Amino acid sequence: MMGELSAVINAILWALTGVVTKGVTKNVRPHHIVTAQVWFGVVFLITVLFVIGQINTLLTVDHRSAIYLASGALANTVGSLIFWLAISRGTVTAVYPTTQSIFIMVSVFAGWIFLGDEPQLSVIGGATLIILGVILLNLKPPMDTSDTNMPSVIQVKSLENRYWHLLKGDYTGIALGVITSLLWAVGFLSTVIGLEGTSPVIAATIRSLVPAIIFAVISISFPAIRITRVINGNGLRLLGSAVLFGLSALTFVIALDNAPPSVVVVLINTSPMWAVLFAATILREQPTRFTLSGATLCMAGIFVTLSFQ
Repeated sequence: MMGELSAVINAILWALTGVVTKGVTKNVRPHHIVTAQVWFGVVFLITVLFVIGQINTLLTVDHRSAIYLASGALANTVGSLIFWLAISRGTVTAVYPTTQSIFIMVSVFAGWIFLGDEPQLSVIGGATLIILGVILLNLKPPMDTSDTNMPSVIQVKSLENRYWHLLKGDYTGIALGVITSLLWAVGFLSTVIGLEGTSPVIAATIRSLVPAIIFAVISISFPAIRITRVINGNGLRLLGSAVLFGLSALTFVIALDNAPPSVVVVLINTSPMWAVLFAATILREQPTRFTLSGATLCMAGIFVTLSFQ
């Protein structure tokens, strides 16, 4: 059960990352957060390698494994950048469930086709429940349209125009979300193959080095977006986010090293449920009937997935 437990911990760590970064100032952009995560995360993982005495192994890692791990990290990084673009072009309600749902389905069936990881009935049932849960977690309560607050004709027209504008944006956002999920699935499968020839800590370090190098080049090329411009007053939260990122990278590869890929991809995608729970308990955000129902379905999905392992 070590792999399954690591996958659940991975989902929890990702949810906590969002809670930690919630309090950063308004001038901090997503690329600042990601840059801090990958840079400090690499330092954290290299420190772990020193502590466990595997730092020399990083220089002698199997070339085939390194190529697969680096390729997977590149696909995942590009996918994440497209995901942020999808969120900016569409609505979270449309983009997030689409991306995660397709990522789960494609990863499970691609693992079956290319890796021989035939999904059990419990995995398919758990994936279905979690996908439905993610969709509910991203739904919003309907607007109040009581008679005392009936909008005027002009307001109705404005709302209609905005609706069609958002709908058009959602098509773009959903298309980008689909591309994201496919890239994430490629990165997922590449990581599974790369893990065959190296240890989890080495694999996590290589997967973090690739985006760290990419964002280093971006920061050098575009001084206006450097993290040094927003570090003041946000350093502690960005550092905490980076440590969580390093731990999540480590638990992800440990999970893949000890559990079937189909099980791992289902369990790590319960992170929205944990985010809702942490938002309610730590940030005191008021849950809706949709979030409560979605969280319940995700919990049921975890139980079903693990019940016959």
